[in-house]
Amino acid sequence: MKKLSTKYITLVGLFATMMVILTQFFSIYIPFFGINGSRIGFGHIPLLLAGFLLGPLAGAATGFIGDLIGGIVFPTGGAYFPGFTLTALTVGLIPGLAKKHFKNQTLSPWMIVAVVILAELVGSVLMNSLWISLMSGAPYWASILSRAPLSLVKAIVYSIITMPLYRTLQKRSLLWQQA
Repeated sequence: MKKLSTKYITLVGLFATMMVILTQFFSIYIPFFGINGSRIGFGHIPLLLAGFLLGPLAGAATGFIGDLIGGIVFPTGGAYFPGFTLTALTVGLIPGLAKKHFKNQTLSPWMIVAVVILAELVGSVLMNSLWISLMSGAPYWASILSRAPLSLVKAIVYSIITMPLYRTLQKRSLLWQQA
């Protein structure tokens, strides 16, 4: 196992902090039948970047830490639910696994778009729909169908924002092998 450096741990903490701030202060809720149905925000950007730049462990840790702290410090809509933390962990893990699969080469814009869409599909559409269905009793497929179009739009926006940030940070030696 790779030794965890101070730089690596600091970057995970920084990305997790940015995730919490962007999720809590730069998000809007879209109501769905009188409840907060879906959130549009930028909290996934640092989560995706942590996975792309630092690898799967850091991406997963960023999602776990960021969601746990965000859920405890800023509780919204009721009690803390660990399923959403599992979703955040998965959304951070997917870019890291993709980066590792492609042998840490620089990812093309199309690869970034594909990975971000996959992460949003698995996390926001499939997993979060399941958690919402379990919590509210709403049919799972209805939740998927209502969340999928917005998640696709969010994935495209996240991709557009993530691409230049990834390129810039990668050039600044934040690659996960060097962290």
